Amino acid sequence: MIKDQKRTRAITEDIRQQRRQAIEQRLWQSKNFSEVKREAPAEPVASRDPEPAQHHPDREVVLPKREELIMGLPHLVIVGADKGGVGKTVVARTVLDYFKSVGVDARAIDTQMPSGNLIRFHKDVTEVIDLSSSDGQIKVFDSLPKHAVTVIDIQAGLLSPTLTLLSEIGLLSMVQDGKMNVTTMQVIGSTVQSLSEIEGAAKILTGSRHFIVKNHTNDAAFFAGLNVSTDALKAGTALIDIAKLDERATEYVEAAATSFADYAKNGDSFVMKGKVGHWLKGVFAQYDTAKLHIA
Repeated sequence: MIKDQKRTRAITEDIRQQRRQAIEQRLWQSKNFSEVKREAPAEPVASRDPEPAQHHPDREVVLPKREELIMGLPHLVIVGADKGGVGKTVVARTVLDYFKSVGVDARAIDTQMPSGNLIRFHKDVTEVIDLSSSDGQIKVFDSLPKHAVTVIDIQAGLLSPTLTLLSEIGLLSMVQDGKMNVTTMQVIGSTVQSLSEIEGAAKILTGSRHFIVKNHTNDAAFFAGLNVSTDALKAGTALIDIAKLDERATEYVEAAATSFADYAKNGDSFVMKGKVGHWLKGVFAQYDTAKLHIA
């Protein structure tokens, strides 16, 4: 029996090593492909867009300088929480809007099984995958090198297991080796329990970016009146505070089943378009300050 246990552990370790080697191989191929494109002759001036994006006066979000964007390495953005009802999918939706606003293509993984929630608002870039299964994990993490940014909306309760998995398969150590970018956006609730959850995630995420997100979707007063230490809030790389969107505006976007950015531009109510746009601009300012686009 002892021999069987040792054999099982050896096989498991071999599988983990093979996954890491596969990801590193794809990263190497992706990097070489990017270098070839950078060395390619510049396209004729006449064929370029005569009016660059940064010259549009009506653009709400200021584009970062092109050299600030880390395009050589895949960027994995994990949005999750250890409990439900904290608005993590709302955060994931704003993250996808943000990357699109700065000109970065991002794919999304919706782990809310079986029907998904994120996919309702970002159908064109989202796929529903069961991340608790090995097949789902292979499908997501083995394909990271093929995409500039991958945003994962983690199902409630799966954040800690997912971070542990990334550590076990060597993905987090690849961050420290300069081969991968990982940003975890931990959406917290307004209870003391969230503080211990932050500390637990911080221990796993040593060396990679860890954003603590306070989302006022439920108009929560975070830790108000509680005599507790908030040192745990300092454990993250950045603290992001997302204001509450007007409830009526939220209902209009939900009914339209579209992204916040699209509704702010094409919504059916002038007033609600303005409210959504103003709120989203404030969210983007938070992400700019945290340098979400810079891995």
